[in-house]
Amino acid sequence: MQHEAGYREARLPASDGTLAALVLLSALKGADFQLLPSSFRAMEHELSMRPDLLGLMALCQGVACAVTGPLWGNLVDAGCSRKLLLKVGTGLWGLCTFLLAFTSELWAMLILRTLNGAALSMLLPVVQSFIADLTTSDDVGQVCGKVYCAANFGQVLACLIVVPISEHYILGFMGWRLALAVVGALSLLVVLLVEVAVEDLPTTWDPKRFGLLREFKKLGQFLRIGTFRVIILQGVFGTIPGAAQTFTTMYFQYLSINNHMCGLITAIRTVGEGIGGALGGYLGDKANAVSPRYGRTCVAMLSVTASTPFFYIVYMAIPREASLGLFFAGVLFTAGLLTCWEVPGCLQPMVMDIVPRRHLSSAFSWDVAIVFASGNTMGPLLVGFVAQDVFGYHQMRGSVADMSKEVREHNASALGKALFWSCLVPSLLCAANFALLFWTYPADKERHKEELEAEKADRDSHEAAWLLKDEGKLECHA
Repeated sequence: MQHEAGYREARLPASDGTLAALVLLSALKGADFQLLPSSFRAMEHELSMRPDLLGLMALCQGVACAVTGPLWGNLVDAGCSRKLLLKVGTGLWGLCTFLLAFTSELWAMLILRTLNGAALSMLLPVVQSFIADLTTSDDVGQVCGKVYCAANFGQVLACLIVVPISEHYILGFMGWRLALAVVGALSLLVVLLVEVAVEDLPTTWDPKRFGLLREFKKLGQFLRIGTFRVIILQGVFGTIPGAAQTFTTMYFQYLSINNHMCGLITAIRTVGEGIGGALGGYLGDKANAVSPRYGRTCVAMLSVTASTPFFYIVYMAIPREASLGLFFAGVLFTAGLLTCWEVPGCLQPMVMDIVPRRHLSSAFSWDVAIVFASGNTMGPLLVGFVAQDVFGYHQMRGSVADMSKEVREHNASALGKALFWSCLVPSLLCAANFALLFWTYPADKERHKEELEAEKADRDSHEAAWLLKDEGKLECHA
């Protein structure tokens, strides 16, 4: 099969063990991210935490990701073993999650969530660096989709297990605490799997390539790439709706939907998102084969614009009645199936198409840093602020069943309206930003191809010169 110039090839041989370890790590990351939103109502109940304090935990995690993300990327680009980084990061986040299960003080929880965010920020740049070495331009979207689907599978397990038990005592512990301890322990065990299963390319540590100043210089180089600027800007807006929807479980609980059904609804939605991510990766690869310049952008635009009507249907149009739990689940499953194509099908493969392979970890880490410092932290805070200060949400202690009907309905209405507006406006801004990729991506992709061709020609000339020199030495000896 003939490929166009600049076609990206795999550097690592196909390894089922490495891919399986990356998939499992992504599943644990998904479970870890879902633990907190699945426990919001239980934490409000047991610890009297208001929505803005729950949002503050997400803020601490996001800031930690923003600060430490470039450090992980810089370590990879400077020659540090990616396998070692996977073990260190996984061990740290497992330990933080385990300790969080035994903590009740707000200050201690904030510290542990901060350290947890610092560890989790390792996963995306390192995993994407592995994917770039394991895949070609033909199948990168499908592999990104598998990893994305695994993260959603982890979220599904967290929803199905944590939400139903979160407010019940099990073995003397509140259910949400026991879930944190189990996930933390599993994360620590996975460190052993990484040691056994992951295969990495040999690297040489070069301290001259490590340093904060070098990372900021690289960021400046990345921001000169138009497509990278668009990806960052859409990420700022595009992650707000997903982060804001961490309050969806709490919204359903105020509709008097029982915890088991809340867990089932969220799990069904997450299953849809996982299948949608895998589908998006596949569609992105197929669209890229048909139109290398515009195919992936079209897939992303379709997915983002499809999300806006679902926000209105779920949070405003469907009557706020507990009997409609399964209907909510069906709508959210359909939404997940259609609205999660852009990351595995477009954004991640695009970054690999416009950034030199040696700088990919830094590029993904800066993406994580800027997005987590903005969208993923603004979402929960925005919902908390709008619900309390705009629509008059009343923070309550005790179970929902013990509240008066008027309080339940008022808080459900406030949360629903806050969720709708916190999702709709950023989503529309995200769609507008995606349209810019029709202009920036073709030019940046062509520029990167020319750079690859120049590098290849330079390598070939050096190899030819070395061979001629070697032949000359042989002739002299003869």
